[in-house]
Amino acid sequence: MDATPTTDPPATQGRPRDASIDLAVLETTLRHLARDGFGGLSLAAVAADAGTTRPALYRRWKDKTELVVDAVAHLANVDPPVVTGAPFPDLVAELEHFRHCISEAAALPLVGLMLGDGVSPAVRRTYTDEIVAPRRARIRACLGAAVERGEIPEDADLLVAASFLTGSWYSLALVGAEPPRDWSRRVATLVWTACGGDPRALTPHPGDGGL
Repeated sequence: MDATPTTDPPATQGRPRDASIDLAVLETTLRHLARDGFGGLSLAAVAADAGTTRPALYRRWKDKTELVVDAVAHLANVDPPVVTGAPFPDLVAELEHFRHCISEAAALPLVGLMLGDGVSPAVRRTYTDEIVAPRRARIRACLGAAVERGEIPEDADLLVAASFLTGSWYSLALVGAEPPRDWSRRVATLVWTACGGDPRALTPHPGDGGL
């Protein structure tokens, strides 16, 4: 039983949720997830650090998985890369953002959880809609812009190409290999070249993590 005084009074019908508590819990969850991993994450510790209570968390999120999915979605949607109009540098920047998000929150175990049988369809749908789909759409947009500019041939298989990009991170993780510091640029260059992309577009990009 949590004896900590609540900062979130019992909900009444029609009373809106306190957005400041939601934000505090999500950001605290990310810090604890990065420090302790999914297995070590404690809802009681998150609640105490966020200045609320465990019952308040359970009024908002059914379980730990649901909370972590929302927290990682929050991270993934904060400050997405600015589209410059140069497809290759934009692609590298998008992959750097992916790297930041999956590393900052130690979110890799979520992928395995979402593939398991114990996750509710609603949580899996949130994960797909809020984390996976926006990322894939932005990557496809980078590749599509390259086709429109004539930097990648029109017959390039963009569906498979997009899957190779982030998929390479998961492949390295499965064998326990640390992705290289310049992973974002290297995987973008490999896929770009495999698609028959114009090598003149492979220009350095500030902050791409490899130059």
